Amino acid sequence: MSGPRGRRIGIAALLVLLALAPLLALAPATPGGVRLAGVSLLWWYAGLAAPLAAAALATIVLTRDTE
Repeated sequence: MSGPRGRRIGIAALLVLLALAPLLALAPATPGGVRLAGVSLLWWYAGLAAPLAAAALATIVLTRDTE
């Protein structure tokens, strides 16, 4: 995968991660209100899952860009 193309795909994936939090909060049947270990699913996503996924994705994109 070329550098600029990989960077664009990485940016698009990060934007999707960012857009999922409001969608989870506003979705019908409120899946963001579901509790997991006493904490809402929205908190788990916004506070833990999305930042970890974003950091891993950014690391992959940046390391592939230098090869």
